[in-house]
Amino acid sequence: MLPPFVEEFLRDPSTVGSLIPSSRDLTEKVVEPIDFDRAACIVEYGPGTGVFTDELIKRRRAETVLVLMEVNPRFCEQLRERYAGQPNVHVIEDSADKTGHHLQQLGIEKADYVVCGLPFTSLSPRLGWRVLEHTRHLLTSDGQLILFQYTLQNTRLFEKFFRSLKQDHVLLNLPPAYVLVYAPNPEPAPAHEASAE
Repeated sequence: MLPPFVEEFLRDPSTVGSLIPSSRDLTEKVVEPIDFDRAACIVEYGPGTGVFTDELIKRRRAETVLVLMEVNPRFCEQLRERYAGQPNVHVIEDSADKTGHHLQQLGIEKADYVVCGLPFTSLSPRLGWRVLEHTRHLLTSDGQLILFQYTLQNTRLFEKFFRSLKQDHVLLNLPPAYVLVYAPNPEPAPAHEASAE
């Protein structure tokens, strides 16, 4: 019998970025930029089986709100069971570009950090654009988007909405991955570019 992670990848590779859960080295690099002492709200797009979530929960303050946006119902069920006893952890079965609506319902105006492992190479250009534009509005002015990707082919798209702060290549992961840290641009990308994508 296949592990759930592999089953979900084979069922829909556009929602699961890799066959193999992320390594310890990649997890460390992803959480490294986060100032857990000041973070009031951290959002994670596509937490999957909770590899990064475990580390976020371990390091955050109990009052820090953690919002997990996951489209896969099976993963959502597992995440809710796994974190049932954790305060201020919200598992939401919905697309990343709907996060703002759910934050409003929780009484939260902005997020300090968004951790994102969505496979942008598998997403439609329109959805990728929507997620990034939404995230730019979602973050505080000094907030950060922390992306991990397996290629750099979408950096031009990311930089329509964000300015690059840092880039790391994590070789001790299968496959090797990039961790990209961004700050939101104050100006949106021109609307005509969205229709051209």
